[in-house]
Amino acid sequence: MHHDDEQLINLIIDLQERGFNHDFVIENEHIRCLQYNELISPDDFEILETYHCKSSRKNNDCSLVYAIRLMNHDMKGILMSDYRVYIKGMSLRLWSKFNSVIRLNLSVTK
Repeated sequence: MHHDDEQLINLIIDLQERGFNHDFVIENEHIRCLQYNELISPDDFEILETYHCKSSRKNNDCSLVYAIRLMNHDMKGILMSDYRVYIKGMSLRLWSKFNSVIRLNLSVTK
């Protein structure tokens, strides 16, 4: 197993051990909880943590891992994405939410 893959797996295990046990995907204007097949508006969740994980694949993609908490429910989970999602298929409203967190994290790490 490649070192970058190990880091991603260990990150996911750590988040799950801390209660982030639901899976989310980006779906145009919303995110979807896969366990409940429920759409969640950008106003109804917050991004608690963001991680950038380099891929071991040849094209050197970078995965983004978000630790998410729903505002009106006692539910936390993980959303994984790559940078291509920002190019197509995401609404401006949802993009703004994720982009503000990415920019904040980049300014903190400088």
